[in-house]
Amino acid sequence: MTTKQFVAYIMGGPQFIDELKALDEIGADYVEIGIPFSDPVADGPVIMEAGQAAIKAGMTAQKILSQLKAVQHELQTRTILMTYYHTIETYGEAAFIKDAEAAGVKGLIIPDLPFEYVEQLKARHPERQLQFISLIAMTAAASRRKRIAASAEGFIYTITMNQVTGQNGHFHPELKNNILDVKAQSKVPVFAGFGIRTPEHVREIIEVADGVIIGSEIVRRFKEEGIDKTKVYLKTIKAALDS
Repeated sequence: MTTKQFVAYIMGGPQFIDELKALDEIGADYVEIGIPFSDPVADGPVIMEAGQAAIKAGMTAQKILSQLKAVQHELQTRTILMTYYHTIETYGEAAFIKDAEAAGVKGLIIPDLPFEYVEQLKARHPERQLQFISLIAMTAAASRRKRIAASAEGFIYTITMNQVTGQNGHFHPELKNNILDVKAQSKVPVFAGFGIRTPEHVREIIEVADGVIIGSEIVRRFKEEGIDKTKVYLKTIKAALDS
């Protein structure tokens, strides 16, 4: 049986390197680092607040990439960036990709860029090593899911519910069937994220998904409980994935 993977999200705030190292220690397969943005579309209140605090503290894409570059050789985990397209455009696409690769970043998630635009972005930068991670919503038509899955790189991020991150809603009733459908079309692993916060959620999702993505709960715990207590929680998630 293949091991199920753990993708943890953190905001690129002033403490993000310490949080990244803690996630590396407990064995996260990927750490997704959010570049703070003034007008996020997919973020729930916890991540939005963390983003605002990071902006106030002066965190920028440049600062995040230079701090990552300094520690990249100390890490086992793979880092990916979650950023809005405006940030990349302002930085300059080619420069952003080059600097991200120099900082050891393996992939990019751009939640406000539809599939067709991501494909154009890939075509504009054929020499890159960086992978563009595809998002698939539960509301996507089967034909669209198939198209996205066919050209996916790295892994596919399936969104478990029709809400922003960190909500207490129920997983979409068709979630498991949809994940199985995406897996049937895809050559890369299929992970699920949004609203996953307990070991029970994890065990339920990995019946079908290749891994889970947890964001708001981790961001909240790092802020409220600190690194050591959050590591205790993270170990329960890792144990659920390995069970």
